[in-house]
Amino acid sequence: MKIFITGGSGYLGHPLCMKLAAQGNSIHLMLRDPQSVFAPRHPNIRIFKGDINERSQVDKAIAGCSQVYHTAAAVKLWAEDPDEIFRTNVDGTANVLESARNEGVSRFVFTSTCGVIGPCIHEPMTESDPRIAGFSLDYELSKKMAEDLVFLYARNGLDALVVSPPKIYGPGKVAQKYNANAPISWFLKNRIAFIPSPGSYRTCFAFIDDVVNGHLLAMERGKTGEKYILGGVNISYYEFFDLIRKISHNRGYIIQLSKYKVMAWAILQKMNYAITGKDLLFTNKAINRFFSNYCFSSEKAVRELGYQITPVEEALKQTIHFLNQPIYA
Repeated sequence: MKIFITGGSGYLGHPLCMKLAAQGNSIHLMLRDPQSVFAPRHPNIRIFKGDINERSQVDKAIAGCSQVYHTAAAVKLWAEDPDEIFRTNVDGTANVLESARNEGVSRFVFTSTCGVIGPCIHEPMTESDPRIAGFSLDYELSKKMAEDLVFLYARNGLDALVVSPPKIYGPGKVAQKYNANAPISWFLKNRIAFIPSPGSYRTCFAFIDDVVNGHLLAMERGKTGEKYILGGVNISYYEFFDLIRKISHNRGYIIQLSKYKVMAWAILQKMNYAITGKDLLFTNKAINRFFSNYCFSSEKAVRELGYQITPVEEALKQTIHFLNQPIYA
């Protein structure tokens, strides 16, 4: 089967491409930089140079394909030009959807984020729960707008659906500062983790292998016009890093930061950006998100897709082993 994939050099897209190629599928992968060291290499992968913001380039790469996995996104907490995020995540998605419809693909799976669903108060959020707070990140708002486009196309004849992962961690060739591997790696190397105070704030962490498998299950079993949370364990920040400490035999420190200290840190980062141009790891807008509970239920995906969640202890053992390898360090 010929499959069109966007975002194949990303943390999620890379293993997705490799798994589908290993199954014997013919993969059409579009990358802005085909020579990237993160580009997946396999005899069944054909790389097209292009950008999802250019419809003609998408049309060329998608030709002959019957399935689409759209994982490409501008994953940023902040951009000096916010339009950059919306151009890629909204306009780019519109281009891929229109090309898919014109090509007559049989199914379209869009990768969104649980950030669209938003924070919870007590119980984990589900796909159908209304959002209880405004959007603190342009990235999350842009993905909500992209979801709306997917659902619009689904109502108008395209067999399309949405999958929503939370924070993802686990072995992977591609290093990204915004996935959960970054703070885990920092903790292993520097023996210190910074978490919001109190440490009881909870969030959802999903294992990369589960999320990749969830995409395949969504393509095979998902219902048109539906959304599926591909989650994992809902756990407090303190419990998560304490578990890492125990598994890795790391005597590191878990430091709980007050909201005021994080606000001061964000200001210092902004000043540093003005001088060095170095990307921000935290912004004032992201602070409220950091001091909130982001828990999600994967019950729908488990029930309808057969989605399976790797026990967090086993997932962390694999992750720690990978992150301790010199090739990653």
